[in-house]
Amino acid sequence: MGKESQNSNENHPPLPWNLESLYQAAHVVSIPEMDDDQINAMMYEALPYQGKQTRVFAYYGIPDTALGAKVPGVVLVHGGGGTAFKEWVKLWNDRGYAAIAMDLEGHLPTVKNKDGLWPEHDWSGPSRQGEFADYASPVEDQWMFHAVANVILAHSFLRTFENVDSDQIGLHGISWGGIVTGIVAGVDERFSFAIPVYGCGYLFEASNKYGQSFQQMPLEYAQKIKQLWDPSSYFYRITIPMLWVNWSHDPHFPLHLFSKSYQASRNGNMDSSLSIHFGLRHSHTAGWKPPEIYAFADHITKGGRALPQILRKEVTVREVVVVFRSELPIVKAELRYATEISNWFEIEWLSKEAHIACGSNEIRALLEENTSACFIQITDERGYIVSTPMHIFTHLN
Repeated sequence: MGKESQNSNENHPPLPWNLESLYQAAHVVSIPEMDDDQINAMMYEALPYQGKQTRVFAYYGIPDTALGAKVPGVVLVHGGGGTAFKEWVKLWNDRGYAAIAMDLEGHLPTVKNKDGLWPEHDWSGPSRQGEFADYASPVEDQWMFHAVANVILAHSFLRTFENVDSDQIGLHGISWGGIVTGIVAGVDERFSFAIPVYGCGYLFEASNKYGQSFQQMPLEYAQKIKQLWDPSSYFYRITIPMLWVNWSHDPHFPLHLFSKSYQASRNGNMDSSLSIHFGLRHSHTAGWKPPEIYAFADHITKGGRALPQILRKEVTVREVVVVFRSELPIVKAELRYATEISNWFEIEWLSKEAHIACGSNEIRALLEENTSACFIQITDERGYIVSTPMHIFTHLN
């Protein structure tokens, strides 16, 4: 069954966006005074907001190529407090990717004001209101409606360049940008991969401000916002490989919901991976640091060596068994486990070495008797980490 016929299912309401329109290249206005070397500044026309035409500021860069050669591309989606970061564009340009980073809140990435905010421009649309606090506004006036549309329009713009391979453009978002990425990955079928960092789905199940925001809405609004703006509503549509990257102690997006998002969005795609990092912290610069991000993108777009792949995981009350595939030797395997998971934001993750069986691509780890949740970390000889999904012992909780 195709995506469109699936989406007509009564359990999945029609998409709120006009994709045919968003797949067209928008009108662009160059801003040469904000250019920086090979990185260009511009605004592109976006959807109207409260009857007013809007524009989105963006930085983009297209690497020079040999005649006739094409480069892959990536669309970069910032998180809360972020903007169109030109250094993020340059990071990907230096790796041979065309890249575009747009500001999703109607701001310019110039100098922050006395309140620590980026300045607003005259063509701005909506800004994000807390955690879906604009739920009572018309759908077309809500921030997430515009954020998703503006990412798709940025993708459409990047596809207009002759030396950009339109079949090899990925999506990469951090924090709130990771939430947006989880939605767009299931909406814009033209992307070739997606990498959400921190941000995930099932936000309505979280015990923090995200879950509380749903609890504070009238019931009919909570159900509507869940269907519209929680990424989990779009996971069934995803067909592209995704790399889910998070920090073990992220203060906003708990690991059990992050792992659940990875599993629900995988849809049998063996190139999809989960990579959980200890000590990563939560910021834009931390979020674009893990080398697994670039190895994953290079594998999808350039035929680079893949991250290790988890083929199968079996858990009993005594043991975890993982079967994996890896193009490079695995140098370390570790069981991470917790005995107390009543608060996912204050978990003490304990560790013990897991046994790598010679020649069988199998990892085994004995469980402690009081284990409540666990996962296995696998590290290849490059130092790149992949993780198994979280296993929660429900009979203990």
